[in-house]
Amino acid sequence: MRPRTAELICAGSELLSFKSNSYVPLFAARLRGLGFRLSGEHTAPDDRDAIAALAAGALKSSDLVIICGGLGPTFDDLTRQGAAKALGRRRTVSAAARRKLQDRYGSAGPLPPNLSNQCVIVEGAELVDNDNGSAFGEVLTAGGKMLVLLPGPENEWVPMFDKKLEERIRGFFRTRAGTMRTERLKLAGLWEPQAEKALEPVMRRFPGTDCTILAGPYTAEFSFTVREKTPDEAAARLRSMRTACRKALGACIYGSGEETLAGALGALLLRKRRTLALAESCTGGAAADAITEIPGSSEYFLGGITAYSNEAKLKLLGVPSRIIETHGAVSGECAAAMAEGAERAFGSDYAAAVTGIAGPGGGTAEKPVGLVYFAVSGRGMRTRVFRRNFRHSRSYVKRCSVNFILDTLRKIIQ
Repeated sequence: MRPRTAELICAGSELLSFKSNSYVPLFAARLRGLGFRLSGEHTAPDDRDAIAALAAGALKSSDLVIICGGLGPTFDDLTRQGAAKALGRRRTVSAAARRKLQDRYGSAGPLPPNLSNQCVIVEGAELVDNDNGSAFGEVLTAGGKMLVLLPGPENEWVPMFDKKLEERIRGFFRTRAGTMRTERLKLAGLWEPQAEKALEPVMRRFPGTDCTILAGPYTAEFSFTVREKTPDEAAARLRSMRTACRKALGACIYGSGEETLAGALGALLLRKRRTLALAESCTGGAAADAITEIPGSSEYFLGGITAYSNEAKLKLLGVPSRIIETHGAVSGECAAAMAEGAERAFGSDYAAAVTGIAGPGGGTAEKPVGLVYFAVSGRGMRTRVFRRNFRHSRSYVKRCSVNFILDTLRKIIQ
């Protein structure tokens, strides 16, 4: 089935200079639930003609166009002007908008200029109330297409969309909820090409499914969207593809949606009633930070030691000096001694350690930048040591190392 398409235009010169835009996934998720595929996103400066050109182009290629931002009362809020030009309509003063603002702000007489400006709307627009601000949303329709204007702040447009706009969109386009379903499988322990190779048979088995693989630091995400005539058929197809993916990827799948590796590890430790401690060198406490981002982590995480210097490894973790003298601080032997030292220090069921060369300096021919050793120890198990070579920037090496040790712990404890 061909889905209806939507395009998003985010208005604001700040989005082209110093502010990042995180709205695309928020809108995409809401639109999927309404049976729309987000086919494009554009960023417009605070310029009437630029907004008008983007809106006119989007209306030619998509069923639904949303412009977010630029509805405030100041000189650089030009979304209404741009929308009016795109549709060939004039702007008019809304008596309904004036009454609503007078009631809200307790003004029986003329509104101040900043509120008076908010009463100017595009001719023919249907207003959408804003419970958290003075900028009204506007719904404009023409020739089977819909143009929606929304304020920029997230705390304003999100409740407007969820409470007041969804039904208007569904009613106008006569779409059914649930006919388009999306799954996001979270993967660890493999790179993007490896994930693609494993998933190729699955994607061939389910033609017509929109699939995307996103690469991360020693992680990946496989997102797929199915479309069917009824919600039940869509749900059944989603289940079938999910099952096929899990069969193809096995333990590499650690969760779905917004789940994190640290969250998956924490849930496992809780379920098995086990505790964990860490010893970190090159990651500088980043693994402990990821674990403690999870609410309730105090139930299973006893603590960590950031032993960055050799002296700290000797004094705080009890690493024998002969190991560092013979093998060096970046070695499997040192990683094993660090993990065992953390296990002793905290009395935990499991302990993990990481030591390596994050770069950009400090590497040698024998131990290049990106070389990292890991170790996991625990009660009743032989300490296990792992070696990996990660490339690219210092930050990337550290992020890969954190994800590797969290995933390795997850698989060992499982």
